[in-house]
Amino acid sequence: MLLCGWHIQRNFISKFSGMSKRNKKIYDMVLNLPFISCEKKLEEILEEIFASEDLTETEINYLNVKLQAKERWAKCRTKLSFCGGVCTTSRIEGLHAILKRQLNSNSSLQKLFNCFRQIEETQLEKFTEEYNRHAKKSAEIDAVPLKEIKNKFSEYIYKKLAPKFSKALNYILEKDRKFNTW
Repeated sequence: MLLCGWHIQRNFISKFSGMSKRNKKIYDMVLNLPFISCEKKLEEILEEIFASEDLTETEINYLNVKLQAKERWAKCRTKLSFCGGVCTTSRIEGLHAILKRQLNSNSSLQKLFNCFRQIEETQLEKFTEEYNRHAKKSAEIDAVPLKEIKNKFSEYIYKKLAPKFSKALNYILEKDRKFNTW
């Protein structure tokens, strides 16, 4: 079970409000913890946070308790689990609001499925708009795994996975400065 990154951040705002006056840089680092997507970067930032003399004992204890469950809220950890790209509950709450507006206890099964279809179409539209805003657009890919996905799953799933698949196939090799290798 994953925890909402936005809600974790709200809790940090509440618990570290005094820190914003003492050390704004550390305060901002704490607030960004749920959304750091690189494990190494998270560890570096945590090291810097804990090295700060501006943390109170209460803040240190609170942060340590939260870090015990970081697999459930830290983006660098949650991305290891399939969550459909949802790291905040606002997306889910938005979908629930649509269901609540359109359905009631007397709704037919057909109306329920039509509602799901409408939600899927809306999400696909939003994704298409978002994807078209990016400067680098991937060309359509007809790789075998994507063909299988397209045949077995909805268009929405296919449209969400195709750019990620393309990006994965098109990574440019960069020289690793530390090991001087590719």
